[in-house]
Amino acid sequence: MNSILTKFRKLPLQFPLVRGMVSYAVIWPTCSIVQEYIENGTTIENADWLRAGRFGIFGTFFMAPVFYGWMKYSGRFFRRKNLRTAVTRAVIEQVTYSPVAMAYFFFGMSLLEMKPFKVCVNEVKEKFWPTYKVGAIFWPTVQTVNFYFVSEKNRIVFVSLASFVWTIFMAHMKAKRQTHSNKINSIDD
Repeated sequence: MNSILTKFRKLPLQFPLVRGMVSYAVIWPTCSIVQEYIENGTTIENADWLRAGRFGIFGTFFMAPVFYGWMKYSGRFFRRKNLRTAVTRAVIEQVTYSPVAMAYFFFGMSLLEMKPFKVCVNEVKEKFWPTYKVGAIFWPTVQTVNFYFVSEKNRIVFVSLASFVWTIFMAHMKAKRQTHSNKINSIDD
């Protein structure tokens, strides 16, 4: 029994992508529910479980693998572990990865809601810049800490924890009504 437990404990070290996916599977739907509570006082019994499920699916199967791939890829270019390298890597990530991830989030979550393509595109157009401005402060700070202080094997988990705060904000932005979605919906009808 003890050897089985030991093997089970080593799994996250052997499969860091799975570890990241598991953490996102818990964190993302939880953030959806927490955001509902913060903004509306929604109790757990009255939470939008379909929405939380979409957050779980998107976080687990789409965001975690993409982020893991990005971290592996970008890690090849930044071998040193000093403050200058950490800041440089965080800034580069903010300029390259972050815009793609935000657009991917708004578009992908809208697709999971079964919205028409044009509405998905419009949501990205409306919500991207206000979200990016906040992210331009939040993520470089988090990633500088991540790249400088956190060991590579724990970076996905660390970012998952920082992502808790960020995903609550993203859930807030996602919950905002689109100003042009009704016009687009009537065009598609």
